[in-house]
Amino acid sequence: MWLWFAKLGSPKWFYDVSDRWLPWLAGAMALFMIVGVIWALLFLPPDYQQGLTTRILVIHVAVAGTSLAFFPLMAVAGTITLVWKMKLADMVAKNAAALGAWFSFVTLATGSIWGSVMWGTWWEWTDARLVSMLFQFFLLLSVVALRSAIEDTDKAAKACALLSIVGCINVVIIKYSVEWWNVLHQPASPLSMSSDNANGPEFWMATGVMIIAVYLFFIVSLILTTRNEILQREKRSQWVQDIVRAA
Repeated sequence: MWLWFAKLGSPKWFYDVSDRWLPWLAGAMALFMIVGVIWALLFLPPDYQQGLTTRILVIHVAVAGTSLAFFPLMAVAGTITLVWKMKLADMVAKNAAALGAWFSFVTLATGSIWGSVMWGTWWEWTDARLVSMLFQFFLLLSVVALRSAIEDTDKAAKACALLSIVGCINVVIIKYSVEWWNVLHQPASPLSMSSDNANGPEFWMATGVMIIAVYLFFIVSLILTTRNEILQREKRSQWVQDIVRAA
């Protein structure tokens, strides 16, 4: 186990392994994404209450759920950076922050489109879930800005790690806001194919495909950006120079 953990901390090992896995992950992502988008936007039948707005809701649910994974991931990577000083963990945390900000933005945008039809408003400041998700977006931007503002790489890594750990508190607030407060946002529905479930089995089948697609997109994007970060930070290493010469 410790040998595997030590390998995981090696940028070269990660670069080599990810090079073999990327084509498979990218292929699976493309397949699920194409099927999910076409199914959701073109073939999903209208809901008896929400009409065709359930089509944008499929994408919203998938992206929103994935956006909640970024701060926990950054907190774990940040803790590994603080305790074991692993460079790879800091690279993952750095790139996850920017990706998480984009996912949070898309969550807010698709939610506003759905809310403009179902609630009759694009935004509601009294809704705790909307406001806490907006706060997550600004927190992630703050992590990106903080890292850019601190020139010392080690100090930037420590500061961002601490902010990421604190940011996990807001993830809990987002998750349970619909239970703790009276909000416009509907509570989470279990992912079930039962005909008795809200929205019906067709909606949840399409949503399940889209969730897999979005998570794969998240993984592929994070691997690609981390590989670029590795090449940038390890540019003086012999193995990186060999890759550049071979290219």
